[in-house]
This record gives sequence, structure tokens and C-alpha cells, in this order.
Amino acid sequence: MNYVMTDVEFRDIATEAILDYWNNTDSLVKQYGIISSNDVYCTWSCKAIENFKGLFGVNRDGDGLYFELTYHDAKKRCYLDIYQKTGQVIVNVD
Repeated sequence: MNYVMTDVEFRDIATEAILDYWNNTDSLVKQYGIISSNDVYCTWSCKAIENFKGLFGVNRDGDGLYFELTYHDAKKRCYLDIYQKTGQVIVNVD
């Protein structure tokens, strides 16, 4: 029988990956401090077939970062992408 990852396991892996990245990035630690699992939150996640994708943030004001974790079931690996907000544009909808 093939192993099937659960949503809880996916979020735990994401949290650990973000903690590892953040707490081992000197510039983030110096400016915003060490983070714990209580500081990581999920804004969106989904499962399509056997793959997961989720968007995550950290509750530190001003860091401007968000994280995307993708689990690729066929390869049994995850990819963590780190993005930074560069601006905001107002779009009028009439």
C-alpha cells in the first residue's frame, strides 16, 4: 500500500521548513528575531491528486515575506519558494 500524506503532515513539514529557513538566515534573525511554530500561519492550501501546495506567512510586521510550499508526491519531495512583497497597486472595479 502506498503512503498518502495528510494535510496536517503537509502543514507540519511546511512549518518546519519555514522555521529552518528563517532561523538560519542571519539577516532575518537580527532584524525580526527567532520564530517558533506559533509564528507560522497558513493562508491557503490545497491538494490536487496526490500533490499539495500551500501559502504561508510569519507574524512579523514589516518582513514582507511569504512562503509557498509544494509537495510533489511522485518524487517524494517538497519545494519551498520564498517571495517578498515589492509593492501594492490599487485596481478600481467599476
